[in-house]
Amino acid sequence: MRLEDVTFVAVDLETTGLDFKRDEIIAFAGIPMKDMKIRLSEASYLTICPERYRIDGMKYHGISADDLKLSPCFEDVADHILAVLDGILVGYCVEVDYRFLQRYLRKSGRSFSRKTVDIAILERWIIDRHGRRRTGEDLSFDALLKRYGLKEYYRHNAMADAFFSAQIFQIQCMKYNIDSMEKLTEILRVCSADECAIML
Repeated sequence: MRLEDVTFVAVDLETTGLDFKRDEIIAFAGIPMKDMKIRLSEASYLTICPERYRIDGMKYHGISADDLKLSPCFEDVADHILAVLDGILVGYCVEVDYRFLQRYLRKSGRSFSRKTVDIAILERWIIDRHGRRRTGEDLSFDALLKRYGLKEYYRHNAMADAFFSAQIFQIQCMKYNIDSMEKLTEILRVCSADECAIML
């Protein structure tokens, strides 16, 4: 199946921390990709009021407790988020976002299972297969932005980071001739999902 025939959704969350069993989602962004084109007109961004706010996370995402006072709780927007996530999820260390979303949606009584594409794992394959591997190759999100010539704006904003992820994925596929779902699936199968653990 051609990638153009598959719906992807670039996703990013801002959370109170990285423990998906305990921390909470405070911002969500999802951007559909259809025909391998980024559909910004169909993008969704919203902030979510947590049960407990942790101020130490503000240095990363810049979202204050006051910013969230009028935001809905997750239950109120769960159906909307589930509708946005109608496709294969794409992101940087996307497994973390996926686990947060899975926990929240299941907690609200909604079944949730999706395939995922991690742009960092895809980049590891590109480095290995195209002779660019160097000792200590940087696979951080900022390094990927620089490698693909994307100017950094509003980092750690869920919508901006989802948009960056969509652009990187788009370029990776075009530049390295990843043109079918079968090829993409095989690449992700042979690459270890543990790669992203060291990048967080």
